[in-house]
Amino acid sequence: MITPTTLHNHRPATQKKAAGWSAVLAGSVAGLALTGFMGFQTFFATPSTPSAPATASQTIQVQTASVAANSSYESVARAAAVRHGISPDLFVRQIQQESGFNPNARSSVGAIGIAQFMPGTAAALGVNPYDPNSALDGAARHMADLSRMYGGDYAKALAAYNAGPGNVNAAVRAGGANWLAYTPGETQHYVHTIMG
Repeated sequence: MITPTTLHNHRPATQKKAAGWSAVLAGSVAGLALTGFMGFQTFFATPSTPSAPATASQTIQVQTASVAANSSYESVARAAAVRHGISPDLFVRQIQQESGFNPNARSSVGAIGIAQFMPGTAAALGVNPYDPNSALDGAARHMADLSRMYGGDYAKALAAYNAGPGNVNAAVRAGGANWLAYTPGETQHYVHTIMG
């Protein structure tokens, strides 16, 4: 983890601290932007706290750490997908859509962690949603189970992961072959984004 003390800067101590935290803030915002979380920029912004802008090398160091962490989690996701017999490419796209590979992600409806489990689902699956290894393995296992439930129809499995099997079953009853049109717009977008 990069901290303000590891960022090199030739300023007096108080300015170093402010500039260091500014670099961490700038790098965090840039890292979140890389993973599709631009909305968090306003959450992390502190306009009332003046600080010197980060240098390019400080920002690059923080971005590199963020990208390296995401790459590591992607490797874990691919391994979990292979272990549970699902498509590694689709699973990586799913986790990218869920959290941008952010293990600390939290949705407005209460989904948590890298795989965006609702607390009840995580508990039912015996998954620690805050532990990327546990969450990714649990998500891949859950997707394999959902895929089997829907006869290998990965689009239905994705929709069930997003909206719940009950909602997918109701959509299939209502829409037949056009079932996806009977799911919430968010679920339609989710499936189309991941399936391509």
